[in-house]
Amino acid sequence: MQKPTLSEQAYARLQHDLLTGVFESGEKMQPQALQERYGLGTSPIREALLLLSRDGLVRSQGQRGFRVAELSRVDLLDITRARQQIEAALLRDAIEHGDEDWGAQIVAAFYKLTHTPVPSQGDADSKRRWETAHSQFHFALFDAAQSGWLRRLDEQLVLNSERYRHTPINGKLPLAMTERDMEKDHRELMDAVLARDADRACALLMIHIEETAAVVGPHL
Repeated sequence: MQKPTLSEQAYARLQHDLLTGVFESGEKMQPQALQERYGLGTSPIREALLLLSRDGLVRSQGQRGFRVAELSRVDLLDITRARQQIEAALLRDAIEHGDEDWGAQIVAAFYKLTHTPVPSQGDADSKRRWETAHSQFHFALFDAAQSGWLRRLDEQLVLNSERYRHTPINGKLPLAMTERDMEKDHRELMDAVLARDADRACALLMIHIEETAAVVGPHL
């Protein structure tokens, strides 16, 4: 496997820290401080910031540099509504075109998700494993969709939605997210998809996407 370039390393590390709340909403990204933090030079850091501005995680201010994109209830609701529309279209597309291999991929992703322990508060490693399994399950649902553009747009929306999921709210967010019967919710969604019941599957998906906004929104 080819070793990541310095710019790719800077992008991956900055993205991780932005998504997990290391930087505050609206915080100015000081290039010198970032270079010292990550042990990388000016060019990789700047290239990473430009890519992250394209993702919507930071905002370019021209000659004044970059700031962390601000979190807001309006932005979260906008992301939520956009995801609902795009993912409903993706799911219908996948249900129409998916074959047996696609169905088997969903079942395998569900098995992995349900056999990955829901993390306890403060356990970063188990939280990362569960989040990875959770993302893989949802991407498996759309894997048979034919629209590359919709999938790329959805990846960007999911990335920004994840930032809200990890917003520090004094422990309230992890608790609220894990109080629900996650296995039941995902099983019902999987069963509807495999039964090719597009209307029910999309309705369940809409509710699932709404959860982050319902939990985090009141605290913004």
